[in-house]
Amino acid sequence: MTQIASMEVSPQSHPDVAACKASGPILLIAPSPPPYGGMAIQARLLERFLLEDGQRVVFFPCNCAFTGWLRPLQRVPALRTFIRTLLYCATVLKPVRRAQVVHILAASWIYFFAFVCPVVLYGRLLGKRIVLNYRGGDAGQFFRWFGWCVKPIFKLASVITTPSEFLAQAIRKHFSVAVEVVPNILDNAVFPFRERTAIQPKILVTRHLEKIYGVDVALQAFRSVQSRYPSASLWIAGTGSQEAHLRGLISSWNLQNVRFLGYVAHRDLGAVYEQCDILLNASYVDNFPGSLLEASGAGLVIVSTGAGGIPFMFQDGKNALLVEPGNWEGLGLAVEKVLQSPGLGAALARDAAGLGQRCRWPEVRKAMYAAYGFGPEQWAPGRFGESRSIER
Repeated sequence: MTQIASMEVSPQSHPDVAACKASGPILLIAPSPPPYGGMAIQARLLERFLLEDGQRVVFFPCNCAFTGWLRPLQRVPALRTFIRTLLYCATVLKPVRRAQVVHILAASWIYFFAFVCPVVLYGRLLGKRIVLNYRGGDAGQFFRWFGWCVKPIFKLASVITTPSEFLAQAIRKHFSVAVEVVPNILDNAVFPFRERTAIQPKILVTRHLEKIYGVDVALQAFRSVQSRYPSASLWIAGTGSQEAHLRGLISSWNLQNVRFLGYVAHRDLGAVYEQCDILLNASYVDNFPGSLLEASGAGLVIVSTGAGGIPFMFQDGKNALLVEPGNWEGLGLAVEKVLQSPGLGAALARDAAGLGQRCRWPEVRKAMYAAYGFGPEQWAPGRFGESRSIER
């Protein structure tokens, strides 16, 4: 069963709903693009909507760019991480002291230890409200290996949120703490729904070109589809270390109508979705993938593996077609099933669009403000808030 919080704020009961005005700013800590990953996109969306609600927001990028004599060191991976961690720890203290709420978007592995732990420890020492928004797609392995030292950090956070019940269950299981599900935000202005009465073999992949996202598996599935539908096309939006390998597969398999779009700005993705009918996703590891949420909001048919948290978003046969990770043949057959049964594709897309509706800011706002500890007495008519990004 699709598990996602449904949070409604009635415009009738709150006609001027905007936000509460905090005595100090909300400190939002997350990666800043580039790279354009899901955390960076969600952080900037949240910042924008909080501002439109009249909030004071300070955005603190944890992945600062190196300048001056440090710039050459940015090309040395281990040294780059070490220096970036030192710069982060030295500069994050002041904004934490000034904030009323510290909201940090958290991933696994070195990111957690380098960027999450210092803020949670220092923030709690100062008595700040710490909202730890955990988003690690490989949470199970991370918790098994490092749960003993991660657990105290989760225990110290004032509130723990995740975008999906999949992660919430993993955290509860390992650490016995309360977790609130606050879904990712979908910007309907960028991804308007378009109903497709006829489903064409116009297929789209929108993931980083890395091994965990199985883009090579998607190519194998497309190869199967194109053998039966020669006019089928595949657009690939994203960049990554696997691009040369993927181009080699396309050449060796003599695939036609495959187009690499490279990096596409988030604000321009809506136009890409508009020109396609099927979203193909072959990931091995996932949490609450924004690309699937955006595609469903735009009216595309979702054909995907059931990796990680995806089955908590979509139900096979109800609002998507799901197969086991790595099963390229199953993905290809699922695409063909949609093409052979246009009514099925249209029904899947209509039902999936409901997921996008529940991820709009008016629906997400109530749970987000509850996590911030904002009470009803603080709601006030909105006016555009004040924001600044800390440049380092």
